[in-house]
Amino acid sequence: MKKELLIASALVGSLGLAGVAEAASATMSGHNRVGVVGKDADNATNGSTNASSRQSTFSVSLSETTDGGIGISTGFDLSEEAQTLDQSGITLTFTSGAKLDLIEAGNAANTHLASVPGASGEMGISAATDTNAPTTLTFASGGDNVGFEFHTAADAFGVDGLKASVSFSDNSDAANTTANHTDAGMMSVGASYVTDAGDTTVTIGGGLYQGTTTSTTSLYEDEGFAIALSAVTGDLTVGVGYADGTNVGQATSAANVDGQTDGYAVTGASVVKAGAKYVSGDITFAVGVTAGEGNDGDIAAAVSGSDDSYDATSASISYAVASGVTAVLGWTDVSRDDNGSAASDASGSSWYVGATVSF
Repeated sequence: MKKELLIASALVGSLGLAGVAEAASATMSGHNRVGVVGKDADNATNGSTNASSRQSTFSVSLSETTDGGIGISTGFDLSEEAQTLDQSGITLTFTSGAKLDLIEAGNAANTHLASVPGASGEMGISAATDTNAPTTLTFASGGDNVGFEFHTAADAFGVDGLKASVSFSDNSDAANTTANHTDAGMMSVGASYVTDAGDTTVTIGGGLYQGTTTSTTSLYEDEGFAIALSAVTGDLTVGVGYADGTNVGQATSAANVDGQTDGYAVTGASVVKAGAKYVSGDITFAVGVTAGEGNDGDIAAAVSGSDDSYDATSASISYAVASGVTAVLGWTDVSRDDNGSAASDASGSSWYVGATVSF
């Protein structure tokens, strides 16, 4: 821990800010999630499997405030699941309540999406490389770590409950190629609004994306919009979201998309998510559904053929065993189509039994 504090002190000092403490304040959090995942694929070759599931994360947040009242914060995450070190950028928080994220700033539309409840657990059926229907509301987002996101203060533009942000990233040094795709940047705007309707708190939020690609032959770019709504009444939370757009990706020889070995695009894509969560004492019940579709093909040609599709229904029960310890039982059923035909190797059901210990 001492080493991290010294590193933070050197970083803050390099900014040339007078009156900053010699060492930034630091907080830690993380979890260890351990369980068993069972999968029963519709394809007889894949069959039924059981396997252990273990994921760990460790996060450090570093922050300090200048004599002028400007907050400066950053941090990093260690993830055993992805076996990566993910460093954050720098966030400046002004006395007005506005914020500015610098480096790895994110997308404004993602920032303001209302949270849609869903089932807990690590269950799932792996996707085949040729099944590319969207599964998340943020499927059209992208960009580069060189960028910024500016957040307004609460009650933006004099409207109670309104927040907004704008983000921009650019990867001007990325090499252009004739076929391969890499995100070259993205612009996004987003907003969220929170209001009370009797005993219910309603949140609605989302935004727009517009990206660029390094491919010189691509007919497509990452673009689209996403919107979501949630309502909380006592112990019950319900939510629904919708996203529409185009997703450009990179296909390699090990992950061909309908025979393409270069970049691919999923066009005319859309996804709907809905879910509910109910808390009863130490027990939380959650359900969620997802339905997505999109047409995939070579980024350098007009996409044709039938849509891929994704449909999933999930449910879970979580029990707070002790402070920071939660037991989870989850289940999901997934159905995928490739070009209008059932993809049995990427469809089936899955269950999860495990526990999460957090600090």
